[in-house]
Amino acid sequence: MRWKILAKAEPEKTLYEHILDVLKVLSEMMKIYSDVPRLCGEADFWDYVFYALFFHDFGKSAIGFQEALRTGRRWGYRHEIISAGFVSCLEYEDRIKRLIALGIASHHKELDELKKGYSTISQNSPGYERYINALREVGENFDELVEMMKLIPELSQEFIGKRLINFNLPSSVDDLVDVFRFAIKPYEDIKDSEIDRLTWLRLVFMRGFVLGCDYLASSNNFEIPRLGAEISRFIKFEKLNDIQLKLRRADEVRGKDIILVAPTGYGKTEASLFWVESNQDDVMAKRVFYILPFTASINDMFKRFVQYFGGELVGIKHYRAGYFLYKFFRDREYTPEEAKKIASAFVDLSKKIYKQFKLITYLQLLKGIFGVDGFEMELSEMAGGLVVLDEVHSYNAKIIALLVEALKILKNQFGVKVLIMSATFPKFLREIFETEVGIKELVNVDESELRKISRHRINLIDDNILNGVDLIKNFLVKGLRVLVVCNTVKRAQDVYTVLSEYARGKSKLVHSRFALVDRERIEGTLKDENVQLLVGTQAIEVSLDIDFDVLFTDVAPVDRLIQRFGRVNRRGRMDCADVYIFNEYLDEDLKIYEKEILERTIAGLGKVKRINEFDILNLIEDVYSEGFTEKQKKIF
Repeated sequence: MRWKILAKAEPEKTLYEHILDVLKVLSEMMKIYSDVPRLCGEADFWDYVFYALFFHDFGKSAIGFQEALRTGRRWGYRHEIISAGFVSCLEYEDRIKRLIALGIASHHKELDELKKGYSTISQNSPGYERYINALREVGENFDELVEMMKLIPELSQEFIGKRLINFNLPSSVDDLVDVFRFAIKPYEDIKDSEIDRLTWLRLVFMRGFVLGCDYLASSNNFEIPRLGAEISRFIKFEKLNDIQLKLRRADEVRGKDIILVAPTGYGKTEASLFWVESNQDDVMAKRVFYILPFTASINDMFKRFVQYFGGELVGIKHYRAGYFLYKFFRDREYTPEEAKKIASAFVDLSKKIYKQFKLITYLQLLKGIFGVDGFEMELSEMAGGLVVLDEVHSYNAKIIALLVEALKILKNQFGVKVLIMSATFPKFLREIFETEVGIKELVNVDESELRKISRHRINLIDDNILNGVDLIKNFLVKGLRVLVVCNTVKRAQDVYTVLSEYARGKSKLVHSRFALVDRERIEGTLKDENVQLLVGTQAIEVSLDIDFDVLFTDVAPVDRLIQRFGRVNRRGRMDCADVYIFNEYLDEDLKIYEKEILERTIAGLGKVKRINEFDILNLIEDVYSEGFTEKQKKIF
């Protein structure tokens, strides 16, 4: 049969062709999300999604919509309202038909938005009259819709492996239901009080996967990429360390949520990827969500993952992702126009259910949990997935609390497995994740290995850093590469002004008030060994792969200091590097850090000189032996 009804105009595509497209994507989704029917307690769930996708654009058959496609003028009505009415043809109980109808009706706009101007609950409303008029416009193409419906058994067999025959052919538009009365009003009546967990999950999954399939089909992405081999084939290490070996033992870690504690530079990222491999399914399709606290961390991890897995498998989501990707492709000698086009497409696909590895901030995770527009697709994408939460030490009490509650939902309702890791992970924090989220398995580095790693010598100075510039000058004059970290921008600027004239090599200043383009330009030069002096703020703690000879720093909480230590003698090229900590804090410091934690840190540091990684863990436990401060406990 020659199909005439159009679904899209540029390029022209018939309704039937678009239906085939969305069903191709559905077939891919089913391979990846095989556990969804069990999670939502509905064995035939994919049948329901098939019907929702089959009917989702039937309302486009209205004469007004067809004319709008050809002329570019707006039709003035919502086709999905008509499309949802076709659920009347299905031989399901009303509960299922309402679920399918809601998935169809909401596949463009939220229901609250759809009600404005279109509600038919009152027959005296303008919305009811508009609905009746739009319904009549379907009549002229109705026979073609019926012919399409006759193909349901063979199409369902082809795309979902199941021959569906539980439907009736309608005789006219009068056989269709009014979706507002049939599905939307009953849902509105109970949504605030009577929707149980499984019903809520079905609603989320229905809208999530209808949106996901429609979005991919509309952008002509019909095959969803996934790993073609075990992750260990991509990671070419000659020898694995103890934690990497532990997490590669599939029989021991499969199905387990894990807390991983290991020093900076110990290969935690690769260890986490071995855990991901150990928890993959037979077709290597489980989605992986790698959560980091800062965009700089995500950008660096993106480059690393692309080296391992290639760009098709790796997505990135944060508010500067488009800018970062544009630069990423420009650096690979694409023209500005090419880089812009590729970056835009990359960002678009990262928002859809497409990339197997997604690098995101905690804010991207929480958006879905808090129900920001489109949350159904974001949560559906995570079903049965694997979440790696990295750099936990970077989060404050409020963010830890939000993440704990988010992980509860993802674990208990969406079947997610979780690995949480950090270089510094105090016992009280581990106990929170164990008690609240149920993560009981701890993997850490053997004590004997930790004692071997000793890269820094602690020097406490009973003064503030502004009075210590003469001491720092001496090291510059000797030709050492000097790193200075201040707690405030103003202090960093003052110290830099004094010290920069004494540097034999280049001097650099880094802080958060620089324009993004300037800060990234500066950071890009820091690996140059001719940079002898670097002065900065907390921005230096995050993801900068730099290695200086000596550190001078304001006092800060011990976990933040450990990150600063990691920027000197980073790879153990020196026997030991000196770190000088000015332990006299000023009023401005107490606006950033709590006095109680600073005092505990100073007391703990006073007990050590040359420090190894096992000492660091003990120091962390000492400082945080009482857990959060009283103020933080209230926030938590």
